[in-house]
Amino acid sequence: MRLLVTDLDNTLYDWVTAFARSIRPMVTELAALLRIDEDTVYAELKSVHRRHHNSEHPFAVLELDSVARAFPAATPVELLTLLERPLAAFNAARATWLRLYEGVSDTLGALRARGVVIVGHTEAIGPTARQRLRLLGIEHHFAGVYCLANALGPHPSPGWQDKGGVPLHVVPREERKPNPALLRDICASELARPEEAVYVGDSLTRDIWMARRAGVCAVWARYGRGYTDEDWATVVRVSHWTPEDVRREARLRVSATGVSPDHAIAGFGELLGIVPTAAARPVRRRVRKVG
Repeated sequence: MRLLVTDLDNTLYDWVTAFARSIRPMVTELAALLRIDEDTVYAELKSVHRRHHNSEHPFAVLELDSVARAFPAATPVELLTLLERPLAAFNAARATWLRLYEGVSDTLGALRARGVVIVGHTEAIGPTARQRLRLLGIEHHFAGVYCLANALGPHPSPGWQDKGGVPLHVVPREERKPNPALLRDICASELARPEEAVYVGDSLTRDIWMARRAGVCAVWARYGRGYTDEDWATVVRVSHWTPEDVRREARLRVSATGVSPDHAIAGFGELLGIVPTAAARPVRRRVRKVG
């Protein structure tokens, strides 16, 4: 094995718990500031996320209808100050709840030492995914991150500049999970054959079914469903998913009935017993499209 392709959310860290428990205090602060009920805030967040087809649209709170009504003449820079408390509540909660699963950092380091090339794969937008890897202190383990294309507006802070970091490889939205062509393209970009690669992810429907169809060793991170019903309900409450998205997911579950992984792991560290030492030859990458 020469290549490890890893899902990010709920494979390396518990994204559902961290996101839900960051959203709730922010919503409480927004409702108090704007003098509206929390249900309205949740509904408006969902509307913004649907507009951008992204449940983590950066600075979504600046686009809430209630914010526009409360501060009609404010510029984006001024809104950052006016909404400082809600944004600070989100960041403080994220600092508490965004944590790696046990053994992730050490395992990534050990695999790199064996000569395994590690790339991430996510349906989050690239800058958001890269920021999480940086906050968690594991960005340096990655040769690249493959992410969905998503148009972003200018950052509201004047003079802000992207610090760069791990390369972001943007893939077409039509190649989203569980299209096996996506995974085969990732292998080709990293100059690895599918049989030389391992894919690890928490979703049987999206990750494992895709990997099996692509001819890649499929490792199911079965620990990735350890979040609470309350936290999942919060994510759904603000998600960008439309009725068609829900129907598509139902169709995928039917299509993937009976899928089974090559391996199932109860902790990320178990990958060390699955991914043997890579061939001692340099890897030259064929970059597709970098955002």
